[in-house]
Amino acid sequence: MSPDTPVENHPTENQRPEQPGLYLGLFHGRHDRRTSMSDWGFAGPVLGPLRYYHTTYLHDIKIGFKSLSDARRIVGSLETDVCLTVVDDMISFDGAYYGDWSVFYVQPDECKLPDDTFRVKPRQNELHGHRSKADG
Repeated sequence: MSPDTPVENHPTENQRPEQPGLYLGLFHGRHDRRTSMSDWGFAGPVLGPLRYYHTTYLHDIKIGFKSLSDARRIVGSLETDVCLTVVDDMISFDGAYYGDWSVFYVQPDECKLPDDTFRVKPRQNELHGHRSKADG
């Protein structure tokens, strides 16, 4: 499988990851790369935790997952090292194109909180810290 193979088990950009570490967040997505955007598009996945992130001449982006099980679960890869394709200055992933991305570190205290069974108002498991506040 490749990063263009649809995979259901990756968190989206506003969900807290389960593990601390380095992540790549994709956002401002569209399904057709030729779409003229009048809005911000849709939120994409958060890929990680990663060992590294490397870009070559904005032609391709190489990421290395910390574990093979994460690479399989998140992007459907049979290897920890994955190459993401850049098309028309956007990252192509899972049948969509993303015009913005951010590499960020998730601290242990920013990870997904355990599910509540006793609170009237459950805890929020949202994380928005890797985007600029100007992005909305």
